[in-house]
Amino acid sequence: MAQLFEARRNLYQFLLRMFHGPLDQKWLDAILEFGDVGGLGELGNGGADLQDFFKGNPCLKKEAREFSRLFIGPGTLPVPPWESFYRSCEQMLFDDVMYGVREHYHREGLQFVRENNEPDDHLAVELEFMLHLIVKGIQAKENEELFRNLEKQRGFLDVHLAQWIGAFGKRLAHSTDSKLYKGAALLAADFIASDLDFLNELVEGLSHAG
Repeated sequence: MAQLFEARRNLYQFLLRMFHGPLDQKWLDAILEFGDVGGLGELGNGGADLQDFFKGNPCLKKEAREFSRLFIGPGTLPVPPWESFYRSCEQMLFDDVMYGVREHYHREGLQFVRENNEPDDHLAVELEFMLHLIVKGIQAKENEELFRNLEKQRGFLDVHLAQWIGAFGKRLAHSTDSKLYKGAALLAADFIASDLDFLNELVEGLSHAG
């Protein structure tokens, strides 16, 4: 089970790096040296696109421009990276959905560093929060502590991240020709949906065992 939790941590860490900012040479070198690039092909169409990207001859400047076009601007963003855009009736930011995300952070004693200046429900921040919970789960000393942690992970995915990652991934995949971001979009959508299924089964099984 520990290896499975570590594999989940590594994949969330990888996705966080994909959406936190443009890929730089340091991270590319680290992925090529320490990452399982060959294993990406086993992770569906998204993994196959990413494998092609990393095995090719990536132009990081081109990918950085694409990251800015997709997620930063200037101008209208093809793929806004905030949950509330996909879940609010009028695609409004700083709405009730975002404040719900913030409550999850605050219950863990965390606060988005740009709180009240930028929306808390950016994809990279939500991925970082999941990574935080997974690391705490790995460090849990008692079964009860681990169970409560897994319930928190499942709750956040169920109520927030898994609710919009599919729409985000579809929009991103149709908005770019970049194998890096198309692959990341498809992988994120597929993995997070399957991770929620995994957590549902695990929490249910542990609750019956208890």
